[in-house]
Formats: sequence, C-alpha cells, structure tokens
Amino acid sequence: MRHIGLEVGKFFKEKNISKVFTLCGGHISPILVGCEKENIDIIQVRDEVSSVFAADAVSRLTDSIGVAIVTAGPGVTNTVTAIKNAQMAQSPLLLIGGAAATLLKGKGSLQDIDQISLLKTYVKSAVSVSKARNVIPTLANAINIANSGVPGPVFVELPIDLLYPEEDIRKEHINQLPKEGLVAKFMHWYVNRHLNDLFSTKKSSIKIHPVKDFKLNQKQIDKAALSIVRAKKPVFILGNQVTQNKEFLSMFLKSITKLNVPTYTSGMARGCFGKEDSFFFKHNRKHALKNADVVVTLGVPLDFRLSYGFSINKNANLIAVNKSKEDLKRNRKPDIGINGDPSRIMHEIGKIINAPSCQEWIDELTSLEHEREDEINILAEEKFDNVNPIYLCKAIDQLIDNESILVADGGDFVGTASYAIKPRQALGWLDPGPFGTLGVGGGFAIGAKCSLPSKEVWILYGDGASAYSLAEFDTLCRHKLPVIAIIGNDASWQQIAREQKQMLGSNIGTELAFNAYEKVVEGYGGKGYYVDNQDTLIDTLKQAKADAKLGYPVLVNVKLSKSDFRKGSISV
Repeated sequence: MRHIGLEVGKFFKEKNISKVFTLCGGHISPILVGCEKENIDIIQVRDEVSSVFAADAVSRLTDSIGVAIVTAGPGVTNTVTAIKNAQMAQSPLLLIGGAAATLLKGKGSLQDIDQISLLKTYVKSAVSVSKARNVIPTLANAINIANSGVPGPVFVELPIDLLYPEEDIRKEHINQLPKEGLVAKFMHWYVNRHLNDLFSTKKSSIKIHPVKDFKLNQKQIDKAALSIVRAKKPVFILGNQVTQNKEFLSMFLKSITKLNVPTYTSGMARGCFGKEDSFFFKHNRKHALKNADVVVTLGVPLDFRLSYGFSINKNANLIAVNKSKEDLKRNRKPDIGINGDPSRIMHEIGKIINAPSCQEWIDELTSLEHEREDEINILAEEKFDNVNPIYLCKAIDQLIDNESILVADGGDFVGTASYAIKPRQALGWLDPGPFGTLGVGGGFAIGAKCSLPSKEVWILYGDGASAYSLAEFDTLCRHKLPVIAIIGNDASWQQIAREQKQMLGSNIGTELAFNAYEKVVEGYGGKGYYVDNQDTLIDTLKQAKADAKLGYPVLVNVKLSKSDFRKGSISV
C-alpha cells in the first residue's frame, strides 16, 4: 500500500543519505518503513537526544547531512539540548518530528504540543507540512537551508495523517464521525474536503531554493593577505568552520602549511596539524596572543574561550574570517572583517602570498612549547595510589591509530586529555562546542562509527558525563558498532568541585561514587574492564583495542587519583 513514507525513503536515497537515527514511535513509523525499503540503515537509539547527536556527527565528518527522526511530543522535546548544541556548534542536520493529525491539532490528541514554537529559536528553519504533496519539496528546502550560509539544524514537522496510507486515514477519520443528521452530513463533507486536499496529487506550489554560497570579496582578501605577509609576529586561530567545507579542506591545509604562521586549533580543527608541522602549537596561546602583531581568527568568535577578545594584544591587527556576520564583530570589531568561508578565503590568500618572515617568533613559541611539554611529561610520571590522569592520557595517545576519531564528553578529564592526546588527522576530534554540553558521547560515537566503520572510534568520558549516554552501549552492541570508551573515574564532578571547594569551602553536589560502569556495558553485551593502578593500564588498553577489532564495543573504567593539573581552569 502506498504512503508518503516511501517517497521520503526515495528522497533520502537520492540525497545520498545512507542512514537515519531514530527512536521508534507510531507517529513516524511510515518514514522508517520507507527508509527500510530503500536499504537505508535505521539506527535505533535509546534516547532521542542521542539521535540528534549522532546526526550531528555525520554532518561534521561526511559530505552527507545527518538525519534524526523522532516521534511527536516528548520525542521532540527530548532533542532540545542536542538541537541547541548543534545550533551553537554550527552543525547542519535535519530533524524530522512526528505530530498529531492535521484535523486533530489542538484538540487533545496524543502527544500534541506546539512543536514549532518550541524549536523555532533553536533552528534555522522550523516548518510544519500540511499537505502530502509538499513533504518532499519541504525536506529539500530544509536541507538546503541547513547547509546555506552559517550551517545549522532545521526542523520539519510531519503530521501523522500525511504519512499513513490514504485509505487507512480516511477510514479512521470517517469512523469517528456521527452517522446521522444534518451535523453529521456537514462534518462528513468537511472532513472529506480536508482529506481530498491533504492527499491531492496536484503539483506542489513550493519552490525549491538552492544552497546559498558566499561571494568572495577580493579587496578584503588582498588587504588581509598584505597584513599577514608584513607581520613579524602573526598568529592563526582555527575553529570548527575550517573543517565544514570538505571540498576545500585539503587546499586550506596546504595554504596554512605554506604560510608557516604560528597556528592554534580548537574544536573540530584539532588534528589538522601535528608534530611534523613546526608552526603548530598547543600551549601558551595566551602568550602568543598578547605578543602578536597580527591575529587571524578563522571561524572563531571572540567568546569566553578567548576572554571575549581581551586575550588579544590591543595593538594587534585583528583579521576575522567568519561565516557569521554576528560573530565577525562579537565583543571586538576587527580591523579587517571578511564574511565568508574561512577555508576558501585562506586558500585564496595562500595563492597570492608567500610565508611572512617570522622565524624568530616561531623559535620563541617553540621554546615555550617544549618547556610546557617537558612539564607535562614530568607530571605524567608522578605516582599516585591509583592512576595518574595525565599518565592515562599519554597512554591513550600512544595507542590511538593515525585515523582514530576521538569523541570528547566530560569536564576535567577531557580538559586534561585535550593537552595530552593529539588526534592525528583533520576531522579526528569531536567535541560538543561552545555550549559545553555533556552527554554527546554515545550519540557522537554512534554517528562516527556508522559513517566511518573502518576507523577506530574512542570516547573520552568523564565519569559524570558518562551516565548521560551509557545506555547507548545497547545501541552500539545491537548495531555492531565496536567503539572504545575510556572513563576517567575520579568519583567527582571534579571541574566544579575543585574551584567550589576552594572558593566556597564545600563539595556539596559534586561527589559521585567509584561505580562499576564496566558492568553496565557487559550487561548490554559489550566488553568491560576495570583498572585501578598503572601496572595493568597499558595491557588493558591494548586488550580493548583487540576486542574492538573483533567487533565488541568496549569500556575501560579507570580509577583516577585526584590531580591539580587543571587548577584554575574555567568552569563557568
């Protein structure tokens, strides 16, 4: 029997969407069946929020847009945190939500709420479809909007009566109407007229708009190039936007390498450069920014991560390249502001200038980099009753593959990991972004492993953050997605506890227990290990890698000793 879910499945196939993430519900069943008919993988998660996190990861790592499909009401409301996270991380994704029948909206139908009003401030577009003929054009426009300009999530609401076979919907509605009398005749006439329009085969009047691209402003590009080539102490700061344009990513990386300017990375830009790149630095960014004469921010807003712009030398020439006009001028107006795609802009700059003369500056930062690395190496050798968190991170860094994808989900432990674990490739690091969201781990890992099954996927969990998505090990086991998760377990919300204790004299609300998280994973069918001393750590991590290669999702629960490595770090 024909239904619009079959058309949705065909549309996804045409758009090279090979997988969708969902938690089943009667409002959306026809879409899932339609996807199944087209051999599109249906990945059923245990919490709707994870479906959006998984879709987010697909969009970040591949050329395809991630798609999450959830049922009406609580199914949609459960996604709000992940949708807001995607908005702030500027990740394009498509969320489809079921809804009450068009004839029954506002009448007390099951799970009927005003979903559009709820989500419209968190997405680039929120649309409810009221006619079957408009479903596919609306989905096409939604995807194009998600990918245009500043990327972001979009929401399409599909009422249940659009999705099921017309014959069943007519029968359902007619059976609920009174049978006799003038009122009955009117209601039958009204319902039939509504359903005739709902299922009309007339051509849709919705026009499909293409993806909007940025225009190149050659005058601004030339000004920025001239400023960079004249600089003696330039600094580049890279953010998420540099990895979004997969077509230009490799050309962008070549341009940055050619320019040989001291470069710092954050978010998804981690992994773009490594030890072999003498211009790449991880440490002493504050020193570099305070002493720079030219600072180029590439897809990076001057928010709390850069002290709202105060961390940058007030006399430096500030060049901002950003897809967002808002972020271009946030907190400090740049001397040169270019509204555009950072990857394309830097590719153009790399074509017209050579590297500036700044070797002395590179040497200065290199000396400071080595000093900090030596300090970290010394701290990693400190002996504790349990496992030194820096030692754990160093051990993971030694064992990850060159193509491993690292998923960061936590506070203090993940903050330590960002200093000591280095992704080896562009698109090798997934973190929530500026919203600071906990709970991304399971969903991100599902999306990453589904998209790139040959690559090793690691989740770096804080013990607090792990509980948000530990149930997704059921999803990983059912769908045979062998990821490796490490829990840095210090029985505490340590990033909060450290400063709270010092400033307010109490640990209230921050204490956890050394729980046996590995037992949970074993219960779902995965492999679980517990490590409470450094003597067995390396062998256990190697066993985890071996288990993953055999197809098992694995979790290693590592009991950490407390460390002051990140004392003074920002947690608000």
